[in-house]
Amino acid sequence: MKIGRSNINPTKIICLGRNYLDHIKETNAPIPTEPVFFVKTLNTLITDNKPIIYPKLLYENQAFNKVDHEVELAFIIFQTCKNISSRFAYDYIQGYTIFLDITARKMQISDRNIKLPWYRSKNFDTFGPIGPEIIPCIDIDDPHNLNIQLKVNGTLRQKSNTKHMLFKIPEILEYISKYVTLKRGDIIATGTPSGIGSIIPGDVIEASIEKIGTIIHQVLLEED
Repeated sequence: MKIGRSNINPTKIICLGRNYLDHIKETNAPIPTEPVFFVKTLNTLITDNKPIIYPKLLYENQAFNKVDHEVELAFIIFQTCKNISSRFAYDYIQGYTIFLDITARKMQISDRNIKLPWYRSKNFDTFGPIGPEIIPCIDIDDPHNLNIQLKVNGTLRQKSNTKHMLFKIPEILEYISKYVTLKRGDIIATGTPSGIGSIIPGDVIEASIEKIGTIIHQVLLEED
């Protein structure tokens, strides 16, 4: 796939949950003592302002008709790695980009409440917008001091700074690589700050991170 001017061939998308304290508080979740990660599937990925498709399965079902936005800083793996020390983390990172972890929230909560995996709520087609470019590490001195925000229809919903991440990028890469061999092009999303909220068909999402840029995606209802 192509992100801006860069071609990557990811084998997986790994996302961190509960990595901003303000987001932990707004979801009434316990503060983790180590990184919490889950996987999104490649069918979620979209680029170049393509629309986010709101599934009819969710829209027409009162039990599931809540879909949320979550803006995140992501980094792209540069070369295959396993059991990486945090001291050498940046040797394995190609650069940074914006990622949206779109989530079917009611479905996620329902699945959690009955002790089922919440895999399906994260992995509908188009639920992983990414872009607009991969900015090389050399062009961002400190990825832990970037303003991050998201607007829906021009109204600010999320606004924070990556300095508020609970687990920093070297620690994240060291932890994940203990369990998973990472390949060139793999995507690691570092979690979302507070302000998550619902989106509906017709909305326009504008997500921005300092020194990286902005992605804009319209939300469309799935067609028959």
